[in-house]
Amino acid sequence: MNEALGNSSGGGERIGVMQGRLSDFDLAQVLQVVGIGRQYVGVEVLNNNAVTGTIFIKSGKVVSANAAGKQGKEAFFALFQQGGGSFYVFRSAAPGQLPEPIGALAGLMVEAMAIEPPRIEVKPVEPSIPPPAYKDSEFPTHSGVAPPAPGSAPTAQHVDLSASIQAVRTASASATVSASLSQARVPMLASDSSQRRVVSIASPKGGCGKTTMSLNLALALARQGRSVILVDADINGDILSSVNARSRAEAGVFDILLGTHRIQQTLLKTMVPGFSILPAVGKRLPAPEVFLKDYTERWRQILSEASTLADLVLVDTPAGMFGTTHQILAASSHVLGVLQAEVLANRSFSRFTEGLDSISPSARPKVAGVFLNMVQMRQSPSLSVLQDACASLPAGWLFDTSIPHSPAFLQAADEGLPVRHMDEVAPPAVAFLFDNLAAEVSGRLDLRAPERKPQAFLL
Repeated sequence: MNEALGNSSGGGERIGVMQGRLSDFDLAQVLQVVGIGRQYVGVEVLNNNAVTGTIFIKSGKVVSANAAGKQGKEAFFALFQQGGGSFYVFRSAAPGQLPEPIGALAGLMVEAMAIEPPRIEVKPVEPSIPPPAYKDSEFPTHSGVAPPAPGSAPTAQHVDLSASIQAVRTASASATVSASLSQARVPMLASDSSQRRVVSIASPKGGCGKTTMSLNLALALARQGRSVILVDADINGDILSSVNARSRAEAGVFDILLGTHRIQQTLLKTMVPGFSILPAVGKRLPAPEVFLKDYTERWRQILSEASTLADLVLVDTPAGMFGTTHQILAASSHVLGVLQAEVLANRSFSRFTEGLDSISPSARPKVAGVFLNMVQMRQSPSLSVLQDACASLPAGWLFDTSIPHSPAFLQAADEGLPVRHMDEVAPPAVAFLFDNLAAEVSGRLDLRAPERKPQAFLL
């Protein structure tokens, strides 16, 4: 983190939060990271170190925007047309009297990317407050952004994407957004915080990033101070391969399934306090016959026992909604769906509800929500999946936080690490989206707040 991010600029009125190149982390992703908190935040867009425009956000709403003499929506859209340059995010005290907001951030973002306003040439203007000087050596590694300053990380403030999405218009769209999506979120979960939490992460289609989501979400939940067991039930795309630790496992959950091992013998502790992984398999793969038998009751016993050892059990299931996944879902209390923001994945996602409907009502897990993964905000096919999800999924299913298609995941896989652990000082900004997602998941699961453990500051 460079010195400009640690200090206030402009006479102590602004506190730097993050900065980077728009080629590494585009404006839509920046706004998603910083726009969820309740604080008054400014996002400057720069070109050759000159400010071309600024967007001010508070509590999920765009308070104001300016760019090259433009104001309001027109300026907001204009800034989205700027492909290069850099960004600088800062916190400051809110004005004594805020103007009427331009609109909800989520809705404006979708509208800005769904329609193409006339190209506005955005020329650099003299900034009222000198921007920070950027040098290549000052940019943090990987995604080119620094983490939020201490105490300024985005909090889990829900943004009503469903209400704002009705304003979305596209040239090719023939259907309007369902009016039911304008309703408030529907509580789906029991309020009994003592209820066991065995949460399966499932998707009808393979390759949607389910294992990546499971690993990084489990880590983010553990970072909240909870004890978490991540059960790997997918021998094809296993968790340990994601962290380059395949050789660490002597046995796995399928060995437990067959009665040759116990959970305590197979759990692998991580460096994160309270976070353990139950691998899929050990040195040898199970016989193919194991996938042809109904082990629903055995899965229920294993996952129930695991739930006594941790606050939360997450299960990374095999692709598809039937077979082994069907058995695990019937043994789970909740399910989280992963929807890849890609056309084929969207077409097959109806299998998600069909698979759940095939489970008897008494054993069917509650739907805690659906993640939208690998979003490419500037690609219309990807954006169409977002629109369709808002229109067709039951009200309250879609999480406010979505995960973008980011090169940070390729780098993380290459290094054998979760994205949060790629850089201790400045992890990729996408890591903070998992913090937001974990906060949403905790709320929907009605998890008891973990005990706070303040750390001493001075020796």
